[in-house]
Amino acid sequence: MSSSYNPYQTPVATPPPFPAYAGPPVAGLDGGLWREGNLLVMDKRATLPPRCVKSNVPTNRTLKRSLSWHHPAVFITILAGLLIYVIIALIVRKTATIHIGLSDDWFAKRRLTIAVSWMIVLAGIALFVAGISLADRSNNLIFLVPVSLLVFFGGAIYGLIGSRMVAPTKITDTHVWLKGVHPDYLAQFPDVRG
Repeated sequence: MSSSYNPYQTPVATPPPFPAYAGPPVAGLDGGLWREGNLLVMDKRATLPPRCVKSNVPTNRTLKRSLSWHHPAVFITILAGLLIYVIIALIVRKTATIHIGLSDDWFAKRRLTIAVSWMIVLAGIALFVAGISLADRSNNLIFLVPVSLLVFFGGAIYGLIGSRMVAPTKITDTHVWLKGVHPDYLAQFPDVRG
């Protein structure tokens, strides 16, 4: 009686399978990079080529970005209260960490935007302090308080939006969709539908 089963043979471990993908299979330049219209679609495990995502020039500098995204329908929960929205958004959000290439010019532009936004925010704080401290002397200067709040939040929003090089339009467990990428940079990748 011959059998291929050997009870004394060393067990062979099978490697764990990769998770099932909700999108296209991992293939393409550098493993898992595509374009979809004006969006860059990337596998979370993929590495981007050493080119600036904003100008498509060769670069060896990268910027680490920790991205998070939730479905836009979650914004409806703001009607129930800001705290409810924040809690639900933190629970259902999807995250990804990527390294994007940036040229020296784009690093300098980003640094300048951050510096200008900090100056605007600090000016807003100074206006607020001046409005509060000078309101006792002259009621005409009380208008500095609401102006200072506009300047403060305007500077903060300018800094957040201006320093953001790419933005996610969707994140799943396995893939990231990014906007803000240069069209020539996108052209090097295969179309996700093709």
